[in-house]
Amino acid sequence: MRRTLFLLTLAAVLPATVVAQTPDFSGTWKINMIKSDAAPQGRGGQQMDMSSMMLTITQTAEMITIVQTGMGQELTTSYYLDGRESTNQARRGEMKSTSKWDGAKLVTNGSATFNGPNGEMTMTMKDVRELSKDGTTMTVTSTTDSPMGQRTRKTVFDKQ
Repeated sequence: MRRTLFLLTLAAVLPATVVAQTPDFSGTWKINMIKSDAAPQGRGGQQMDMSSMMLTITQTAEMITIVQTGMGQELTTSYYLDGRESTNQARRGEMKSTSKWDGAKLVTNGSATFNGPNGEMTMTMKDVRELSKDGTTMTVTSTTDSPMGQRTRKTVFDKQ
């Protein structure tokens, strides 16, 4: 009898533990320029002004949708959270990616092929998204790999 009661208790507690390991990124987020790495260079070699960047994130058990505003434009991306391929419009073309949980981190890997000044280029990216323990800070570590080399950048956002 005790063993049955223990197994029933364990079965009730384990799903809650698994859910607690996958954070909810939903909310409105503003870039923290002081805690973030320097912005990349834009066209013409000037550093991009990212100080107005805001993210509005909605998340379900199946998908995360990120609306990025600021910098004179709006960009919406949606990713399945179970490893299925997602297709989104990127700044220079179409980006195909997959997202999945690695513990409490959401890892997105993607690639895009587009026409650059020297012909067709392929760029790969990896974003690792994580929340602080108190849920008020989101850190995104982005690594891009292109014919111009590999670049890693940490961007920190504060929940509004």
